[in-house]
Amino acid sequence: MNSRTRPVGALLAAAQQGLKQAVQPELQSDHGRAQLAAVLDILSKLERMVDWSGAMLHEEEAALAHGIVAFEQRARLAGMRLPAAPQEADPLEAARARSRQLADWLFGTVPAGATLDALDGLLRGALRQAVAAERRHVPRTDFSAMTESKET
Repeated sequence: MNSRTRPVGALLAAAQQGLKQAVQPELQSDHGRAQLAAVLDILSKLERMVDWSGAMLHEEEAALAHGIVAFEQRARLAGMRLPAAPQEADPLEAARARSRQLADWLFGTVPAGATLDALDGLLRGALRQAVAAERRHVPRTDFSAMTESKET
């Protein structure tokens, strides 16, 4: 499990274990056992969903890194001096930190005009690609069937 999501996964696993040990033995009705089974199923699915895949993290990092390079090149062509990049050991965290830094720098330093618009477009494009990477790799789960009323 990824170190960024370990606490969430551990919490969900602990909740499942607690429900199985403390609640399940006390349930007397079939309805109650069915409801608990549904809750355990959802918790199990959520636990698997918080473990981000390596492919997604790599794709997100690549999208941000590509956008950052394009942003920096464009800014330097315009004769702008960029702040030094934050130092992060993890490449994805470094790309995220640099993206935040460049956004703050952009809107606090660059006057309105074509250069601002071009740099903003490059940064937004990189962020869109990073989010698209997440969306491609995160499982799509439809919980509506579990919450819809069966009564007509």
